Amino acid sequence: MIIDWQHHMSPREVYEGRGGQGGVVIRDGKVTIHLKKEVYQVEKHLEFMAGAGIDACVISSSPVSVDQCRMCNEYYHELGRQYPDKFFYLTPCLPLKEGAFDILDQGINKYGYKGVIISPQNAGEMLDSRRLWPFYEKMSNYNLPIFIHVSGHVLGYDAYDADYNLNIAFTREADIALNTVRLILGGVLTAFPDLTFIISHLGGGISSTLERIERYIDVRGEKFWTDCGGTPPFGAPYRENFRRLFDTLYFDMAGFEGGMNAVKCALTTIQ
Repeated sequence: MIIDWQHHMSPREVYEGRGGQGGVVIRDGKVTIHLKKEVYQVEKHLEFMAGAGIDACVISSSPVSVDQCRMCNEYYHELGRQYPDKFFYLTPCLPLKEGAFDILDQGINKYGYKGVIISPQNAGEMLDSRRLWPFYEKMSNYNLPIFIHVSGHVLGYDAYDADYNLNIAFTREADIALNTVRLILGGVLTAFPDLTFIISHLGGGISSTLERIERYIDVRGEKFWTDCGGTPPFGAPYRENFRRLFDTLYFDMAGFEGGMNAVKCALTTIQ
């Protein structure tokens, strides 16, 4: 069976809530999403799947409000009734928004969805923010995976601002790569060893810089953290323990538009 892990679908209400005209959505001068009406046209998805030889899809979406998360949950539930063998679902979550956990519980407890999708940035916080600890604790108790997709509107990258579309093409990938290593260096995987993370887009190209990071961890040891006022989340041997934690992460192969050089690079470091 061939299963497409990263397959985005959302209800028409969410599409219309983002403008409903197709094309690009602009926020603060940046393109945040390419909006296409096919996102809610189930028959088109089934057509694409048949043409590509895909047997089933894991459906997800990245809404921008808690209410849109609820809409997606309810939409997926209806899809599940119509196509019980074609689609599986991840409940969308904005973990730092009021009411987000209610929607998360709805998706998992009421509808039986098998995981959650979040962005690398949440309300401007990176994945190692202690504000996300309650969310991680909740997902650890559920023993279900967390899919890290992309941040549509990234913060903290002013040097990447430009009058061309760096946000979609590059900035979001850098944000994924940064947050991938923060899961390890910031102590998330140490504090929550039972969590399963799936990182999108081959980790935003993390393989191209991973060996450099490992070298500095190896050379500096605990000073890699203490030089900056931090505390190592794990002990020596630091490089080996960093790699051990990195190897617990899963990565999907979407996002590189079929580019095999990116895949080849990823396979040099991702186990």
